[in-house]
Amino acid sequence: MLTNEQIGDALRKLSGTLRDGEKGFSEAAENAKDSSLKSMFSELSSQRASMASQLEPLVTQYGETPREGGSVGAALHRTWLNVRDAITGRDDAAVVAEAERGEDVAKGNYEEVLKEELPADVRSMVEAQYAQVKASHDKVRDLKHSMETAKS
Repeated sequence: MLTNEQIGDALRKLSGTLRDGEKGFSEAAENAKDSSLKSMFSELSSQRASMASQLEPLVTQYGETPREGGSVGAALHRTWLNVRDAITGRDDAAVVAEAERGEDVAKGNYEEVLKEELPADVRSMVEAQYAQVKASHDKVRDLKHSMETAKS
């Protein structure tokens, strides 16, 4: 079993992942041209904000302070994307591809935490959130693949 500090660290990482997703999907909604994509990304941003709000009391319970923003790595990644996008311009396929890349990271972070021996209440919440993250990952991935197929 993990120590309380290790559990708090793991939950704090997931909290940061969710806040990164909230920001990333919000940016995707702002940059998508298609109204259905804007709507989907806005819904996913709201979902991530809600999930982070559910998780943050557990983060505090295990002695950590929830992250206000996302991770430093994600901030650097977003900065790089903004630079690249300023040069190449954005189209919806590029926005969806970046959303999928972010979802790959989120899914991986949840899978990493779920490998640990967690207390039952923590495991239950993390598994429920993982199911939501995986569903949105698969939705974005499938959308990316259908957009690629439509292009060719």
